[in-house]
Amino acid sequence: MKRITALIALLAFTMAAQAQYRNEPNDVFASQFDRYVTFSLAARYGVAMPLGGQKGYIDRISPANVAIEGEWLFPKHFSLGIKTGYQYNQQRLDRQVYELGDETVSAVQTRTLTIIPAMVSASYYFAENSAAIRPYVQLAGGGAYVDYTNFFGPLSDQNNGFKAAISPAIGLKFFGQRDQKLGAEVQAQYQNVFFNYDRLRNSSPSLMLSAGLVYRMY
Repeated sequence: MKRITALIALLAFTMAAQAQYRNEPNDVFASQFDRYVTFSLAARYGVAMPLGGQKGYIDRISPANVAIEGEWLFPKHFSLGIKTGYQYNQQRLDRQVYELGDETVSAVQTRTLTIIPAMVSASYYFAENSAAIRPYVQLAGGGAYVDYTNFFGPLSDQNNGFKAAISPAIGLKFFGQRDQKLGAEVQAQYQNVFFNYDRLRNSSPSLMLSAGLVYRMY
């Protein structure tokens, strides 16, 4: 009888230990991406559509936009990151007569706008870090260096400086298979830079669609 009781107790203890092992969140067989804080780096090329005040200055889609982003990925679907890039837009108008101060000139007007963002980001992913497909939402904020230069032939009207900026976004990272390090990324980003000068009124918002490569590492 004592042997049977001891056997039952040993069996119960073994089953409890196995159940605890299965439920252990830091399973030694789990992916490194899911167990530790890891890092990812992305580079994307995009096109940007001017909105609001920016559309009143340049109403053409910008084909010259590069985004670079680094993220620290935490095991619980969250990440913190930094992002920058280079955004340039230009529009040339037909020759017209302009009054610049006390002068009247006939010139071709070329409007240019350069933006270099510098922001911190916080993202929430709807799949674990090791997943093959990772959709996410993101909110970024910080600032951007803005260069507004409007050329009238050889003359120019220029204003530049570092302004506050915000940038919410949604995106998708695709790695092909679980735990793969190199993948592709697409993102839709709304950006608003609080810059207001001359023909560019009421801030400088835009909508950028970008695609590129992402590499995650541990």
